[in-house]
Amino acid sequence: MTRSTSTLSYHALKDSGQQQTQVGQILNCLDAQERSTNLTLKEISRLTGLEINAVSGRVNGMKKEGLVFESPKRKCRVTGRWVTPVRPR
Repeated sequence: MTRSTSTLSYHALKDSGQQQTQVGQILNCLDAQERSTNLTLKEISRLTGLEINAVSGRVNGMKKEGLVFESPKRKCRVTGRWVTPVRPR
């Protein structure tokens, strides 16, 4: 169950237009990479300067909309952990 504060924050972000700006930043970041390159959420966070929770929320929505797709698991260049990166459509 989503906490009410999370829901309020989501709606405030959506209403302010900042959500779309964050999506644009993430898409620009992914598009700036070579087409064969995929990025982890932490790598996107580092490249865009967005907080990881913002990146996670936007990327989840972008997956649902078909804007990004998951790639095979690999080690993150930031954390060294095995994760599922994403790539643009």
